[in-house]
Amino acid sequence: MKRIIQAVCVLLLAGGALAQEPLDIAVIVKATTSPFWQTVFAGAEAAAEELGVNLTTLGAAEESDIAGQIAILENAVTQGPDAIVIAPTAFEPLGAPIERAAERVPIIKIDSAADTDAYTSFLTTDNFAAGQLAAEALAEAVEALHGAPEGEIAILTALPGVGSLTARDNGFRDGLTNYPGLREVANRFNNNDANQALSNTLDLLVAHPNLVGIFADNLPMGVGAGRAIAERGLEEQVAVVAFDADEQEIAFLQGGQIKALVVQNPYRMGYEGVKTAVAAARGEEVEREIDTGVTIVTLENFDTPEVQALLYPETRE
Repeated sequence: MKRIIQAVCVLLLAGGALAQEPLDIAVIVKATTSPFWQTVFAGAEAAAEELGVNLTTLGAAEESDIAGQIAILENAVTQGPDAIVIAPTAFEPLGAPIERAAERVPIIKIDSAADTDAYTSFLTTDNFAAGQLAAEALAEAVEALHGAPEGEIAILTALPGVGSLTARDNGFRDGLTNYPGLREVANRFNNNDANQALSNTLDLLVAHPNLVGIFADNLPMGVGAGRAIAERGLEEQVAVVAFDADEQEIAFLQGGQIKALVVQNPYRMGYEGVKTAVAAARGEEVEREIDTGVTIVTLENFDTPEVQALLYPETRE
Protein backbone atom coordinates (compact mmCIF):
# COMPACT_ATOMS: atom_id res chain seq x y z
CA MET A 1 0.00 0.00 0.00
CA LYS A 2 2.88 2.34 0.87
CA ARG A 3 4.44 1.73 -2.56
CA ILE A 4 1.15 2.56 -4.28
CA ILE A 5 0.88 5.83 -2.40
CA GLN A 6 4.48 6.66 -3.30
CA ALA A 7 3.80 5.89 -6.97
CA VAL A 8 0.71 8.11 -6.96
CA CYS A 9 2.71 10.94 -5.39
CA VAL A 10 5.41 10.60 -8.03
CA LEU A 11 2.78 10.75 -10.78
CA LEU A 12 1.14 13.80 -9.22
CA LEU A 13 4.49 15.55 -8.90
CA ALA A 14 5.32 14.72 -12.50
CA GLY A 15 1.96 16.02 -13.62
CA GLY A 16 2.53 19.23 -11.68
CA ALA A 17 5.92 19.69 -13.28
CA LEU A 18 4.46 19.21 -16.72
CA ALA A 19 1.71 21.70 -15.96
CA GLN A 20 4.33 24.25 -14.97
CA GLU A 21 6.40 23.92 -18.14
CA PRO A 22 6.71 27.35 -19.79
CA LEU A 23 4.63 28.13 -22.82
CA ASP A 24 6.26 28.35 -26.23
CA ILE A 25 5.46 31.50 -28.22
CA ALA A 26 6.67 32.22 -31.77
CA VAL A 27 6.91 35.77 -33.12
CA ILE A 28 7.14 36.17 -36.90
CA VAL A 29 7.91 39.62 -38.30
CA LYS A 30 8.18 40.97 -41.83
CA ALA A 31 11.94 41.59 -41.96
CA THR A 32 14.49 40.67 -39.33
CA THR A 33 16.99 43.19 -40.72
CA SER A 34 14.75 46.22 -40.08
CA PRO A 35 15.28 48.41 -36.98
CA PHE A 36 11.50 48.65 -36.65
CA TRP A 37 11.11 44.88 -36.35
CA GLN A 38 14.15 44.59 -34.10
CA THR A 39 12.30 46.91 -31.73
CA VAL A 40 9.24 44.66 -31.97
CA PHE A 41 11.49 41.74 -31.00
CA ALA A 42 12.82 43.74 -28.04
CA GLY A 43 9.30 44.31 -26.74
CA ALA A 44 8.42 40.66 -27.30
CA GLU A 45 11.51 39.49 -25.43
CA ALA A 46 10.74 41.79 -22.49
CA ALA A 47 7.24 40.34 -22.19
CA ALA A 48 8.53 36.77 -22.53
CA GLU A 49 11.05 37.32 -19.74
CA GLU A 50 8.44 38.97 -17.54
CA LEU A 51 5.97 36.11 -18.04
CA GLY A 52 8.48 33.28 -17.98
CA VAL A 53 7.72 31.87 -21.44
CA ASN A 54 9.95 30.52 -24.20
CA LEU A 55 10.18 32.80 -27.22
CA THR A 56 11.22 32.09 -30.78
CA THR A 57 11.77 35.10 -33.04
CA LEU A 58 11.48 34.53 -36.77
CA GLY A 59 11.12 36.37 -40.06
CA ALA A 60 12.35 36.73 -43.61
CA ALA A 61 15.30 39.01 -44.36
CA GLU A 62 13.23 41.32 -46.55
CA GLU A 63 9.59 42.45 -46.43
CA SER A 64 9.21 41.63 -50.11
CA ASP A 65 9.86 37.92 -49.43
CA ILE A 66 6.23 36.87 -49.11
CA ALA A 67 6.88 33.23 -49.94
CA GLY A 68 9.60 33.18 -47.31
CA GLN A 69 7.24 34.35 -44.60
CA ILE A 70 4.63 31.78 -45.59
CA ALA A 71 7.22 29.01 -45.34
CA ILE A 72 8.38 30.32 -41.94
CA LEU A 73 4.79 30.34 -40.66
CA GLU A 74 4.09 26.82 -41.90
CA ASN A 75 7.30 25.52 -40.35
CA ALA A 76 6.58 27.30 -37.06
CA VAL A 77 3.19 25.58 -36.83
CA THR A 78 4.84 22.16 -37.16
CA GLN A 79 6.96 22.96 -34.08
CA GLY A 80 3.81 23.01 -31.95
CA PRO A 81 3.97 26.42 -30.25
CA ASP A 82 1.24 27.43 -27.83
CA ALA A 83 0.55 30.61 -29.83
CA ILE A 84 1.96 32.52 -32.79
CA VAL A 85 2.35 36.29 -33.12
CA ILE A 86 2.68 37.35 -36.76
CA ALA A 87 2.95 40.56 -38.76
CA PRO A 88 1.59 39.50 -42.18
CA THR A 89 3.78 40.68 -45.04
CA ALA A 90 0.95 40.89 -47.57
CA PHE A 91 -2.84 40.95 -47.27
CA GLU A 92 -4.08 38.37 -49.77
CA PRO A 93 -1.19 35.85 -49.89
CA LEU A 94 -1.09 35.42 -46.10
CA GLY A 95 -4.83 34.91 -45.71
CA ALA A 96 -5.03 31.18 -46.42
CA PRO A 97 -1.79 30.25 -44.60
CA ILE A 98 -2.96 32.06 -41.46
CA GLU A 99 -6.35 30.34 -41.68
CA ARG A 100 -4.64 26.95 -41.81
CA ALA A 101 -2.37 27.88 -38.92
CA ALA A 102 -5.30 29.11 -36.82
CA GLU A 103 -6.85 25.62 -36.99
CA ARG A 104 -3.96 24.39 -34.84
CA VAL A 105 -2.77 27.32 -32.75
CA PRO A 106 -4.02 30.73 -31.55
CA ILE A 107 -2.92 33.46 -33.96
CA ILE A 108 -2.17 36.99 -32.76
CA LYS A 109 -1.72 39.43 -35.64
CA ILE A 110 0.30 42.61 -35.25
CA ASP A 111 0.83 45.65 -37.47
CA SER A 112 -0.82 44.47 -40.71
CA ALA A 113 -4.05 42.77 -41.71
CA ALA A 114 -4.39 39.57 -43.72
CA ASP A 115 -7.27 38.31 -45.82
CA THR A 116 -8.86 36.21 -43.07
CA ASP A 117 -10.85 36.55 -39.87
CA ALA A 118 -9.11 33.50 -38.40
CA TYR A 119 -7.23 35.20 -35.60
CA THR A 120 -7.66 35.58 -31.86
CA SER A 121 -6.50 39.17 -31.54
CA PHE A 122 -5.12 41.93 -33.78
CA LEU A 123 -2.78 44.60 -32.40
CA THR A 124 -2.10 47.35 -34.85
CA THR A 125 -1.84 51.01 -35.59
CA ASP A 126 -5.12 52.35 -36.93
CA ASN A 127 -3.36 52.98 -40.21
CA PHE A 128 -6.29 54.69 -41.90
CA ALA A 129 -6.56 57.21 -39.05
CA ALA A 130 -2.77 57.58 -39.05
CA GLY A 131 -2.87 58.36 -42.76
CA GLN A 132 -5.44 61.06 -42.07
CA LEU A 133 -3.11 62.56 -39.46
CA ALA A 134 -0.28 62.46 -42.00
CA ALA A 135 -2.40 64.47 -44.45
CA GLU A 136 -3.07 67.06 -41.76
CA ALA A 137 0.62 67.26 -40.89
CA LEU A 138 1.58 67.66 -44.56
CA ALA A 139 -1.02 70.39 -45.08
CA GLU A 140 0.35 72.28 -42.08
CA ALA A 141 3.92 71.87 -43.32
CA VAL A 142 3.03 73.07 -46.83
CA GLU A 143 1.22 76.06 -45.35
CA ALA A 144 4.27 76.89 -43.24
CA LEU A 145 6.45 76.88 -46.37
CA HIS A 146 4.12 78.52 -48.88
CA GLY A 147 1.51 80.41 -46.88
CA ALA A 148 -1.40 78.13 -47.77
CA PRO A 149 -2.06 74.36 -48.04
CA GLU A 150 -2.10 74.40 -51.81
CA GLY A 151 -0.18 72.74 -54.62
CA GLU A 152 0.88 69.40 -56.07
CA ILE A 153 1.78 66.46 -53.83
CA ALA A 154 2.98 62.90 -54.41
CA ILE A 155 2.83 59.59 -52.53
CA LEU A 156 5.69 57.14 -52.16
CA THR A 157 4.32 53.65 -51.50
CA ALA A 158 6.68 50.90 -50.36
CA LEU A 159 4.84 47.86 -51.74
CA PRO A 160 1.44 47.13 -53.31
CA GLY A 161 -0.99 44.79 -51.59
CA VAL A 162 0.25 45.33 -48.02
CA GLY A 163 -2.72 45.95 -45.73
CA SER A 164 -1.08 48.50 -43.45
CA LEU A 165 0.36 50.53 -46.34
CA THR A 166 -2.89 50.48 -48.31
CA ALA A 167 -4.77 51.72 -45.24
CA ARG A 168 -2.22 54.50 -44.69
CA ASP A 169 -2.41 55.66 -48.29
CA ASN A 170 -6.22 55.53 -48.31
CA GLY A 171 -6.38 57.41 -45.00
CA PHE A 172 -3.98 60.01 -46.37
CA ARG A 173 -6.13 60.52 -49.46
CA ASP A 174 -9.23 60.79 -47.28
CA GLY A 175 -7.46 63.39 -45.13
CA LEU A 176 -6.56 65.37 -48.25
CA THR A 177 -10.26 65.96 -48.91
CA ASN A 178 -10.11 68.50 -46.07
CA TYR A 179 -7.55 70.47 -48.10
CA PRO A 180 -8.97 70.95 -51.61
CA GLY A 181 -5.99 73.08 -52.57
CA LEU A 182 -3.69 70.04 -52.36
CA ARG A 183 -3.74 67.76 -55.40
CA GLU A 184 -2.14 64.33 -55.78
CA VAL A 185 -0.23 64.15 -59.06
CA ALA A 186 1.74 60.90 -58.65
CA ASN A 187 1.96 57.66 -56.67
CA ARG A 188 5.20 55.69 -57.06
CA PHE A 189 5.85 52.13 -55.83
CA ASN A 190 9.39 51.37 -54.69
CA ASN A 191 9.78 47.68 -53.75
CA ASN A 192 10.36 48.78 -50.15
CA ASP A 193 13.80 50.04 -51.16
CA ALA A 194 15.23 53.37 -50.01
CA ASN A 195 17.47 53.70 -53.06
CA GLN A 196 14.54 53.19 -55.38
CA ALA A 197 12.56 55.73 -53.38
CA LEU A 198 15.45 58.17 -53.77
CA SER A 199 15.51 57.63 -57.55
CA ASN A 200 11.74 57.96 -57.89
CA THR A 201 11.69 61.12 -55.77
CA LEU A 202 14.39 62.71 -57.91
CA ASP A 203 12.35 61.81 -60.99
CA LEU A 204 9.22 63.31 -59.44
CA LEU A 205 11.03 66.55 -58.68
CA VAL A 206 11.94 66.84 -62.37
CA ALA A 207 8.56 65.73 -63.73
CA HIS A 208 6.66 67.99 -61.30
CA PRO A 209 8.80 71.08 -60.63
CA ASN A 210 5.94 72.69 -58.70
CA LEU A 211 5.69 69.82 -56.21
CA VAL A 212 5.12 71.11 -52.67
CA GLY A 213 4.69 67.91 -50.68
CA ILE A 214 5.49 64.20 -50.45
CA PHE A 215 3.93 61.52 -48.25
CA ALA A 216 6.26 58.56 -47.61
CA ASP A 217 4.29 55.62 -46.22
CA ASN A 218 7.07 53.75 -44.41
CA LEU A 219 10.63 54.09 -43.20
CA PRO A 220 12.57 53.28 -46.40
CA MET A 221 10.29 55.65 -48.33
CA GLY A 222 11.03 58.40 -45.83
CA VAL A 223 14.77 57.81 -46.04
CA GLY A 224 14.68 57.91 -49.86
CA ALA A 225 12.60 61.09 -49.93
CA GLY A 226 14.81 62.75 -47.30
CA ARG A 227 17.93 61.97 -49.29
CA ALA A 228 16.40 63.44 -52.46
CA ILE A 229 15.40 66.68 -50.74
CA ALA A 230 18.88 66.95 -49.21
CA GLU A 231 20.57 66.35 -52.58
CA ARG A 232 18.51 69.03 -54.29
CA GLY A 233 18.47 71.47 -51.38
CA LEU A 234 14.68 71.77 -51.51
CA GLU A 235 13.97 71.99 -47.78
CA GLU A 236 12.15 75.30 -48.26
CA GLN A 237 10.11 74.13 -51.25
CA VAL A 238 8.99 70.54 -50.67
CA ALA A 239 7.52 69.31 -47.38
CA VAL A 240 7.95 65.60 -46.59
CA VAL A 241 5.89 63.67 -44.05
CA ALA A 242 7.02 60.11 -43.44
CA PHE A 243 6.05 57.10 -41.35
CA ASP A 244 8.26 55.61 -38.63
CA ALA A 245 11.62 56.79 -37.32
CA ASP A 246 15.22 55.59 -37.41
CA GLU A 247 18.50 57.46 -37.11
CA GLN A 248 18.36 58.59 -40.74
CA GLU A 249 14.77 59.83 -40.63
CA ILE A 250 15.40 61.58 -37.31
CA ALA A 251 18.45 63.29 -38.81
CA PHE A 252 16.35 64.41 -41.78
CA LEU A 253 13.71 65.76 -39.39
CA GLN A 254 16.36 67.74 -37.52
CA GLY A 255 17.85 68.96 -40.80
CA GLY A 256 14.52 70.09 -42.25
CA GLN A 257 14.36 67.59 -45.11
CA ILE A 258 11.44 65.88 -43.35
CA LYS A 259 8.87 68.11 -41.66
CA ALA A 260 6.98 65.50 -39.62
CA LEU A 261 7.23 61.82 -38.71
CA VAL A 262 4.25 59.57 -38.03
CA VAL A 263 5.72 57.39 -35.31
CA GLN A 264 4.24 54.06 -34.30
CA ASN A 265 5.05 52.09 -31.14
CA PRO A 266 6.77 48.89 -32.30
CA TYR A 267 8.03 48.06 -28.81
CA ARG A 268 4.45 48.03 -27.55
CA MET A 269 3.38 45.86 -30.49
CA GLY A 270 5.92 43.21 -29.53
CA TYR A 271 5.32 43.47 -25.80
CA GLU A 272 1.54 43.46 -25.91
CA GLY A 273 1.56 40.89 -28.73
CA VAL A 274 3.35 38.33 -26.57
CA LYS A 275 1.25 39.15 -23.49
CA THR A 276 -1.90 38.66 -25.55
CA ALA A 277 -0.54 35.41 -27.02
CA VAL A 278 0.18 34.04 -23.55
CA ALA A 279 -3.30 34.96 -22.32
CA ALA A 280 -4.88 33.31 -25.37
CA ALA A 281 -2.77 30.16 -24.91
CA ARG A 282 -4.00 29.96 -21.31
CA GLY A 283 -7.58 30.15 -22.47
CA GLU A 284 -8.16 33.64 -21.13
CA GLU A 285 -10.43 36.13 -22.89
CA VAL A 286 -8.52 38.73 -24.93
CA GLU A 287 -9.56 41.81 -26.86
CA ARG A 288 -10.26 41.16 -30.53
CA GLU A 289 -8.82 44.51 -31.74
CA ILE A 290 -6.16 46.63 -29.98
CA ASP A 291 -4.98 50.01 -31.32
CA THR A 292 -1.31 50.63 -30.48
CA GLY A 293 -1.47 54.29 -31.57
CA VAL A 294 0.74 56.83 -33.38
CA THR A 295 2.31 60.19 -32.54
CA ILE A 296 3.04 63.02 -34.98
CA VAL A 297 6.60 64.16 -34.28
CA THR A 298 7.88 67.57 -35.36
CA LEU A 299 10.69 69.79 -34.16
CA GLU A 300 8.16 71.48 -31.87
CA ASN A 301 7.58 68.37 -29.71
CA PHE A 302 10.87 66.59 -30.46
CA ASP A 303 12.43 67.10 -27.01
CA THR A 304 9.44 66.02 -24.92
CA PRO A 305 9.98 62.88 -22.79
CA GLU A 306 7.13 61.06 -24.49
CA VAL A 307 8.54 61.64 -27.98
CA GLN A 308 12.10 60.84 -26.92
CA ALA A 309 10.90 57.47 -25.58
CA LEU A 310 9.26 56.72 -28.93
CA LEU A 311 12.22 57.84 -31.03
CA TYR A 312 14.82 56.00 -28.96
CA PRO A 313 13.08 52.84 -27.74
CA GLU A 314 14.80 49.85 -26.22
CA THR A 315 16.24 47.57 -28.91
CA ARG A 316 17.72 44.09 -28.93
CA GLU A 317 21.25 43.82 -27.59
